[in-house]
Amino acid sequence: MKIAYSKRRLYSNLVLGGLFVILGGLKIYEGTASYFTSFQLLLGILLVGTFFFEKKHQYLSIQKRLLTKNSLRKKSIELDKIEQVQSFPGRIKLFTSEEKLSINTEVIENDSLHKLLSTLGSLEVEQNPFVGYATKPI
Repeated sequence: MKIAYSKRRLYSNLVLGGLFVILGGLKIYEGTASYFTSFQLLLGILLVGTFFFEKKHQYLSIQKRLLTKNSLRKKSIELDKIEQVQSFPGRIKLFTSEEKLSINTEVIENDSLHKLLSTLGSLEVEQNPFVGYATKPI
């Protein structure tokens, strides 16, 4: 199961990156480029690249009871080893005896957020704040 980024986040990266690339390209074409223009062009290319990376991999994936946060440095945590779940406004923190994983809920699409909360609610953890969301275990 994939937990998707919100469309607003994805497409704002694409639009902003495209705008930076176009403006930087125009400055280079005019011959009025400076170091700032190079930085602007590089930033635009990175934002467009980020769009394609995030569109392909999405924010989180849950497969075979393993939750993976997809970023340049992937981080995984086994759902069966989670000992504590904490909920904060806009953030969920998952703890095992060895590691922790922080999830930013503000960048997740609403349908995917419901799936995530349902999955977390099915965990057998003391004081689980998402127990009411549990519909069925994975």
